[in-house]
Amino acid sequence: MNRIYTQIKYCLIFVACSFAMHSCNLINKHEQTPTYVHVDSFHFLNPAIPRSLSHLSQIKEVWAYYDNNLIGVFDLPCTIPVMTNSDTLGKLTLAPGIAVDGLNNLLGVYPFYRPDTSSLRPQPGKIINYAPATEFYSDAKITPLSSFAGGNSSNTFKLYGSGVPMEEYTDSIIGPAGIVNFLASTNDTVSENYSVDSLIIPLSVPAYIEFDYKSTVPFYIGLEAYFAGVTSDVPLSGIAPSDHWQKFYLSVADFEAQYTASYYFIHIKASLPPGDASGSFEIANIQLVTF
Repeated sequence: MNRIYTQIKYCLIFVACSFAMHSCNLINKHEQTPTYVHVDSFHFLNPAIPRSLSHLSQIKEVWAYYDNNLIGVFDLPCTIPVMTNSDTLGKLTLAPGIAVDGLNNLLGVYPFYRPDTSSLRPQPGKIINYAPATEFYSDAKITPLSSFAGGNSSNTFKLYGSGVPMEEYTDSIIGPAGIVNFLASTNDTVSENYSVDSLIIPLSVPAYIEFDYKSTVPFYIGLEAYFAGVTSDVPLSGIAPSDHWQKFYLSVADFEAQYTASYYFIHIKASLPPGDASGSFEIANIQLVTF
């Protein structure tokens, strides 16, 4: 009887092993080797359109799609694995992404840049180097809010109360800009400025206030909202110092949906940190971008 049980046991082990080997073969048949697409950065189809030297440097990531299915989000430079069961041409879509409101943990597709679309024939195991291109959508509206070019009241900011006023100057890299210089020795440690002209933010469309900045001091940007005879001053984002010019994107669509004010003024406040003897704050190319 024991021998019969032993024979049955070995038969069951053989069946189980056969089933496992068959399952492994099925898995192996379905294993895929991706085609790899390497991307270093985006370039502009029309480099004359961007109003800032720092646009390209602020494309921090790429959102990758194959045949309209999301592959993933990748920090640039990157190598994107494209998996497919087909050996026919497919559509590869690469959308440029930015740090929204200057937060690296809040990344998203920049809605005003056209995604790069190309045909890709799978080549499993091969690395394909690709340079995606982008440009502004033709219906994107770029409204300068302050170009600091002088000779026009809309190019200036007015000082609120006492403190250091913003002055105009020309930077060797960025061009016309506004600058505030702080000196602790003269007690010039705070500068609070409002835009001279108001702006209107359209409802129900993406809307960004964008600018270039370079600063040795922290500052914040906000909006002063006017509606029904009431004024509301709302700080929107604090910004850390940067020793080089870089782009800042402030998404204001949700803010407009909440406040629906008649119009707004830009509010910028900077101050010299305690213990620092001097500092500076510079800003340029302030604009509203929407559809």
